[in-house]
Amino acid sequence: MDSDHKRLLIKASRLYYEQDMTQAEIGKQLRLSRQKVQRILDEAREEGVVNITIHPIMEVFTDLENALESRFGLSEALVLETSGPDDQNTIAREVGVVAAEYLTRLIRPNDKIVMSWGNSLLGMVNALTARSHAPQRNLAMIQGLGSLGNPNAAIHGAELVRRAARALGAQPVLFPAPAIAATETLRDAIYADPYVTHTLDMARSADLAFVGIGSVDSDAIAVPDLWRFMPRSVMPNLLKKGAVGSINLRYFDKNGRIVASEINERVIGLTLDELKKIHRVVGVAGGSGKLPAIRAAVQARLIDVLITDHLTAKALLSDPD
Repeated sequence: MDSDHKRLLIKASRLYYEQDMTQAEIGKQLRLSRQKVQRILDEAREEGVVNITIHPIMEVFTDLENALESRFGLSEALVLETSGPDDQNTIAREVGVVAAEYLTRLIRPNDKIVMSWGNSLLGMVNALTARSHAPQRNLAMIQGLGSLGNPNAAIHGAELVRRAARALGAQPVLFPAPAIAATETLRDAIYADPYVTHTLDMARSADLAFVGIGSVDSDAIAVPDLWRFMPRSVMPNLLKKGAVGSINLRYFDKNGRIVASEINERVIGLTLDELKKIHRVVGVAGGSGKLPAIRAAVQARLIDVLITDHLTAKALLSDPD
């Protein structure tokens, strides 16, 4: 390589990387075509004239994310540093913010998005409503689980879907049903309703699903109305059968298998098998109390994407296979 060509590599690289000139502007100044400038910049990197180093930004855990993806076969993992590792509400709020950023990055026109409910998804919706978004064409937000108690309660499915749809300029698709029917007979009657059937059919064909991951710790359940529909004797029975967590109120064991219970027979919403058929299921959860549930969910491939805190991520990776 002659000295003039070396000089050209350096000059073009300085103009591009240090002075932020476009390739077209460099071409005009150096009397070169834009394509020639592109080739020069590529050659500068190949010859070591330019070395690009990515310096990790604080609070971005790419190593943990890569390790989670590799170990559990996740499509993506997003890990954040929580400011309150011992406070479940803080963790839920902060993983929710990351989930909102991920959702806005992911969505495309005509997407159908299913939402469950819970504290982490409440954090996601709060973050969505706190900023403006460019509306996506023909976007649908679909309720994947019935409501409990007051349908306008912030944490419940219907209100979460309404608020998320409003923030994104999407169509909310709701169904007027409880999350837990009083009896199996009533469950069958609700499922026979044409509007419920239509909504659940839409949910089953969704492109994306955002779900919380629940624990089996009675004291940690963040939906007080749940106890109006689920007697407290149910949770001890689920624990005896090996339940470690839930998604969409479907309780599963450490291997991700559904745990038979009277509650599961009365839930109005997508099943675990139906959720698994959705192209991308995003689990949003963190905290030590949810570790067994999150571990089972990722090992059994109940979710494709995990959004969690850094301490939970480290705990998942420190466990033996």
